[in-house]
Amino acid sequence: MTVTTHTDTPADHAGTRARLRDIYAAAHEQTLHPNALGWPGRPDERELDFISHVVYGRPGMAHEGCAYLVKELSQLAEIERHLSAVFGIITAQLGADTSPVSDGYDLHHALSCFAAEEYLHADFFYRYVRELAAEDIKLADSLFPERLALYQGDDSPYVKLAAMCMAAYIGESVITVFEKRTAHLDPGREHFLTKLLWAHGMDEARHVQVDHVVLECIMPSFSEAERQRAFEIFSGTEELNAELAGRFKQLIVDVFGVDHTVGNPAWDVQLRLTSAFRQAMTATWPPSPVDERMDDETRKLLHEFAGTDRVHP
Repeated sequence: MTVTTHTDTPADHAGTRARLRDIYAAAHEQTLHPNALGWPGRPDERELDFISHVVYGRPGMAHEGCAYLVKELSQLAEIERHLSAVFGIITAQLGADTSPVSDGYDLHHALSCFAAEEYLHADFFYRYVRELAAEDIKLADSLFPERLALYQGDDSPYVKLAAMCMAAYIGESVITVFEKRTAHLDPGREHFLTKLLWAHGMDEARHVQVDHVVLECIMPSFSEAERQRAFEIFSGTEELNAELAGRFKQLIVDVFGVDHTVGNPAWDVQLRLTSAFRQAMTATWPPSPVDERMDDETRKLLHEFAGTDRVHP
């Protein structure tokens, strides 16, 4: 890992607060409540064919495509619910924080809105996967206490924020690519999957902007001990999320009777992008936004899959 030294100044704190304020200035006009999505119920044949094309790039794979979406989106819902709880811990700690970056309401407001939006995302993804599966999708043990325990120590709220944002940013970047794929295939948003990911993406764009503020304005001032601790919590989160993924995979195999990873080009793209985006989080200090570290091969993959050369604006 390459370590870059940054100097933090009082002027930076004011700029950080201003960036956070601007991110959420119009959030109430750029969001959709789950009740506003116009839920269609079970997907019809036309929607199932679209899902087949999104996931496999060809017709006739709707059952396998639904299995893939149910696994990934139910897992994502659990991860988003976890982030909401962690942000609750962090904002509670800010009450005792005297750092200039937390002066006023800007940081608390941004994190509170972020958490609220993620909890609603968990709600509408869980509703969607139930409609795709035509039954409840419930994991008996989602490792929630273990995942939450990583953030319940006496570390500073900024160390916890950094660890959570690093872990979340990887998944946020991947789901943004899939949002762009559905938009590329369905620019008029005629399909519910496109509409769902678009609604999610309106909020997710703000979350990514907050992540960038954390990467660029908060993490560079960490001490070596804080840096190491942030990576420990991040690594622990990644390990538990990987175990969570395995549990969801088995659940979906039991429900659908298929392994969603076999012969699945979207799964292959997801793995390759996840690896590239994780590299952005671990190759340098502070971590880099994914678009700044994308190599030509990954950018070509992104363009072929989603019709774009960038993940984030």
